[in-house]
This record gives sequence, structure tokens and C-alpha cells, in this order.
Amino acid sequence: MFSEIKNFLSHDECDRIINECSSLIDENQLSVEYNRQGKTVSLGHTELKEIDQLVCDRLNFFIKNRLTYTFALFECNVADTGYSFHRYKDKEQLFTHADGLFSWDTEIFYPKILACVINLTDNDNADLIFPRHNKAIKSEKGKLVSFLPHSCFEHYMNNNSGKNRDVIVTWLCDKNIECKKI
Repeated sequence: MFSEIKNFLSHDECDRIINECSSLIDENQLSVEYNRQGKTVSLGHTELKEIDQLVCDRLNFFIKNRLTYTFALFECNVADTGYSFHRYKDKEQLFTHADGLFSWDTEIFYPKILACVINLTDNDNADLIFPRHNKAIKSEKGKLVSFLPHSCFEHYMNNNSGKNRDVIVTWLCDKNIECKKI
């Protein structure tokens, strides 16, 4: 199951996010993520507080008015996991993977119920590909893409657009279900 919401963010909002996040990219950063190339900036930076709030407010609006109905989230206590800006330069990749239902970063965690990708740029030849579903989702500036984090929704992306592909990613989780490491 997929949801695509065009104009989730305006072009001006996308440009603002790109400009503010770009200044915080550490070019010497080594990627510790097994599934992707590129650079990452957490929107938790003090300098990005307004951007973080903008994305949070907008996503909460769409959770309440659209995603709850699309994905039947009625009984869930939905919260996001925080936001990350990802930049994929030309020829960089998001390797085939599934997001998984859990983040093991902390002692207490909550199951993921939805993956969300906000496209900040238009990129031809940089589609988000879901091979099991024979589905390619175009990278369109301002579009929110949501899908289930289950293993049958594995996906990848090859940036062959000739320019940067910038996105914001987050996962929605259900705070009604608390899990603990044993």
C-alpha cells in the first residue's frame, strides 16, 4: 500500500529546507548506514528548529486528515521518529532494503507503522523503486510518499538525474505498543 501526496510542501518551502540543511552537511562524514550512500543531516539541530516544526506540523495535519484513513491508523497513538535530511549526489544509491518494523537504537522502542519520504527536488531517473510491486515512484518536488515498512515493501533508488536528490525521511510509530530490549 502506497500513498503519494503532491504539494505536501511548497517549492519555496523545499528550497528553504535545502538551503538551511545544505549549510550543515559535513562533507567528511562517513556513512554508517548499510543501505545508502549520501550525506545526512538531522533536523534536530538547533539551527533547524523552525524547519523541524514546519515538517512536523505539516505531517501531523496529513496524518489526521489523510494518512489515518488511507492506512487505517485509527487506534494508533502515532508519533514520528524524528526527521533526517538526506542528500544523494548524482550516481549515489539507496541500496535495496526494507525499513523493518523496529528501530533498535534505544532500550525502549515502538513498532514502525509507516515510512515517509518527502521529496525536496525534482529528479528524472531517480525514482524510488519497489521491485516486488513493479512500482516506480517519481521524485517530484514537494511530494510526500508513504508506504508500509514491512519486508514486502523493499525498495531502492539510483540517482542518475545529473543533480542532487534531496529528501526528508521519517517513520511513524505506534506509541501504544512499548517494546523493550531483553
